Amino acid sequence: MAISRRASRAIAALTTTLALSVPATLAPASANPLVDNLGRPSPEVLAQLEKISPQLPGELGSALDKVIGFIRGDGEPGVDIPQNGPAFTQFGWPTIAGKCIGGKSNAVGLASAVPGPAPLPLPGVKPGQVNFVFTALGTGTVAKQQNTSMNVHWVNINNAKYGSTKLGYNGINPEGPATINGAADTGNGTVLAVLEGGVTTNNENAAPSDCNFIPTAAIIKVG
Repeated sequence: MAISRRASRAIAALTTTLALSVPATLAPASANPLVDNLGRPSPEVLAQLEKISPQLPGELGSALDKVIGFIRGDGEPGVDIPQNGPAFTQFGWPTIAGKCIGGKSNAVGLASAVPGPAPLPLPGVKPGQVNFVFTALGTGTVAKQQNTSMNVHWVNINNAKYGSTKLGYNGINPEGPATINGAADTGNGTVLAVLEGGVTTNNENAAPSDCNFIPTAAIIKVG
């Protein structure tokens, strides 16, 4: 199938974004892969990022430290990989939203992709589908009124399918943290995806926050 001009532009944009995901300050490629089996930066990449962190201005260095801890699962907040859960691909790096928690503090977000067939998220992921899931750690529940939106722009480089999937609240983590998701009919193949946008979250002692996250990207094998 011939790829349309619009699809070609989407592929070019996504490929460029993914290429830029590896910092220019990293050492040349070696026998060690840049990402692990979940699509996250490898331990070697994290070690190099730790060396870069002290050289950055205070706020940026602190944010990078949170990202490193988040990926390793030993930071604040950390993340545990679910046991006996469906296979998934984590987006290449966690993302951050400023003035999100209580309208004051930064929030770290985690995006992942579950290729079908899979039993979770409910009601299940069909073959040839991907379910994108995003969680804003440390936040309250998803607000009923959304003043912003989060989308995943994707393209399947094997079958030329492409599209944008809007994420919304579908019952995951009803007591928080804010978690939204959405399914895409990508078909089988290699899918390039970029997540961008935000989610409005409830706060216990403050007005809802519009949490706008920096983009993150992933390469997902479907089927």
